[in-house]
Amino acid sequence: MRRSPRWIALGVVALCLGALGAFFLYNQASEAREVVAVRSTVYRGTTLTADDLTVVRVGNTAGIRTVPATELAGLVGQQATVDLMQGTLLAPGAVARTVLPETGHSVVGVKLAAGRAPTGFLQPSSPVRLIALPPSGAQPDYRDDYSGLSIDATVLSLTPTADRQSVVVDLDVASAQAGAAAALAATDRLVLVRDPER
Repeated sequence: MRRSPRWIALGVVALCLGALGAFFLYNQASEAREVVAVRSTVYRGTTLTADDLTVVRVGNTAGIRTVPATELAGLVGQQATVDLMQGTLLAPGAVARTVLPETGHSVVGVKLAAGRAPTGFLQPSSPVRLIALPPSGAQPDYRDDYSGLSIDATVLSLTPTADRQSVVVDLDVASAQAGAAAALAATDRLVLVRDPER
């Protein structure tokens, strides 16, 4: 029986494609490795726990910087240097042993009563402004060194008080303005405004 050259050619092509597919699968399997991934979103400045990270197996990650799974245990207890989004691969330098405050910055805790901060719009890393208020009972024309003062800040954490009537907000502010922010917070003269992302 005479074989058709067309069928012979198709058979050769099929064999070549099969060989290429097998090579590709072998290559992917041989290059697969375990790296650290983000299991749940972690905001900048937050200390990592074991529940925040996981290990995933990936193929060729050429051009993508990753952290080997063998380093997972050493990452727990460190702080995120950037916002880490759920489902992403952890990049080298995304965590460090000490992050905040950076040089030239300070961390200030502010207790704000209901109505002094927006509800539902704040989370760690939110950009905000602290606006100075006049003292309680001050005359309309009252002026002091803090009048009209506005301080840029970034939210690090926020915790409602037990009675839910106030919220304690830890803020990252420039060191030059930390004293004013602390003084105004101590005298209940601050209101917090949420700004667009910077």
